[in-house]
Amino acid sequence: MPSEILKLTTEIVVAHASLTELTSEQLVGEIKDVYNVLASLEGGKILEVPVSEKAEEAGGVKKPSIPLKDIVKNKYVVCLECGKKLKTLKTHLRKAHGLMPKEYYQRYDLDPKKFPLVCKDYSAARSQMAKERGFGKK
Repeated sequence: MPSEILKLTTEIVVAHASLTELTSEQLVGEIKDVYNVLASLEGGKILEVPVSEKAEEAGGVKKPSIPLKDIVKNKYVVCLECGKKLKTLKTHLRKAHGLMPKEYYQRYDLDPKKFPLVCKDYSAARSQMAKERGFGKK
């Protein structure tokens, strides 16, 4: 019969893995980390969580909390820092999080060409407006 800590570990990891893309190594590491934290809490010990070596090597690259395919949609773009759904992110990132777009892309290891900071509808509307005004023609 599984222990209560094992049941809680399973629930926590399943919930997180359903929202985040994890490699098999990351999944195993997360299971170990969650289990160790819960086991130490049951014993009443205060646990100091060590910084993972991979995060240090990657220069502080964070894992997005949502699947990458859900970041840029037709009507909105999701901010990976706070989870807000907005039409454009550039001003929000600067004002709310103090980040420049380059820092944001580096923090989450995103390709600017694949993950624009504006939603698809907004981009198409601005493109159409520019074409109507004759911009881009010589």
